[in-house]
Amino acid sequence: MRPLAGVRVLDLSRLLPGAFATLMLAEMGAEVIKVEEPGRGDPTRGLPPAVGGRGLYDLLLNRGKKSVALDVRRPETAGVLARLVDRADVVVESFRPQTARRFGVSAEQLRATRPGLIHCAITGYGQTGPYAERPGHDLNYVAIAGLLAADRPHTEDLPKMFIGDVGSGAMSAVIAILGALYARTQTGEGTALDISMHEGSLYWMMLPGARDLVEGGAEAAGDLPTFGDHACYQVYDTRDGHRLALGALEAKFWDTFTSAIGRPDLAARHRSNPADQRALIDEVRGIFRQKTRAEWLALFAAHDVCLSPVNTPAEALADPHVAARGAVVGGPHGRAVKPPFVAAPPALSPAPEIGRAHV
Repeated sequence: MRPLAGVRVLDLSRLLPGAFATLMLAEMGAEVIKVEEPGRGDPTRGLPPAVGGRGLYDLLLNRGKKSVALDVRRPETAGVLARLVDRADVVVESFRPQTARRFGVSAEQLRATRPGLIHCAITGYGQTGPYAERPGHDLNYVAIAGLLAADRPHTEDLPKMFIGDVGSGAMSAVIAILGALYARTQTGEGTALDISMHEGSLYWMMLPGARDLVEGGAEAAGDLPTFGDHACYQVYDTRDGHRLALGALEAKFWDTFTSAIGRPDLAARHRSNPADQRALIDEVRGIFRQKTRAEWLALFAAHDVCLSPVNTPAEALADPHVAARGAVVGGPHGRAVKPPFVAAPPALSPAPEIGRAHV
């Protein structure tokens, strides 16, 4: 029996964060009913890339769910919505606070007669504060939270990881929902969960921003050997245009690395001053450009060093370790990544077509 069997989730959210959160709940056994706009459905249905005329994000994120068409903006649908809520254990929505109240789906409104209901609002900036009604997307949340500058201070490349949407938004929502479900078994009471993608991103920024959390700031904290400031923790280009990630933070790994490349004289510079580190990074860059990625990987296969290829998504999915672990599984529309938090995930049914609400 899957851990969330018997739990019913009503998904009123739009786009990625809520859909990813309720996908994880579905993969743990919850029954997820997705409410979509009549006629067009969730925006992900038409969002490229597409497979057979349907958005791939929709096919991936809405597998194993049920769908009903209901326009929650229309007052005449309030009765149908109320019956759906009455049968739900969890409601997930992603409207800005004033919009949620206008549609009648805020935590205060839905929990007024359902104290056992768990209401999870996933928003950009939370339910309160001066930014609460601001619009935003993933890029905005990681930018204002400091993650964008911490992760890529010297490049104009945009992040492609959906850190705010999926990492800090969906993951935080699922963790909070699981905690609330457990608490309800002890108290019988539900709760209102206020998930801010900005604050989730800020939480993830705690380690990159550790020096700025120390009284007195970065100067008082000293220099940390991470986040691109040291040669031992860096990404390097190879002769054939590929890249390798070196994570030799510990002295034992750095010593092994310098020995393997025939430069034991570099070992003493593992934690040298910032000016020397900049020079050392340039020196190691020159060394890595002397061989191809395959040649370096073959060399380091026999050495205990934290070194890995910077794979493209296609290379990552084809990695032999991924195959050995069964981390990519067949799905109704091709392949999908197995959830790492489920020992034996179910074969989820395809993403539904837009259904009609029969309640």
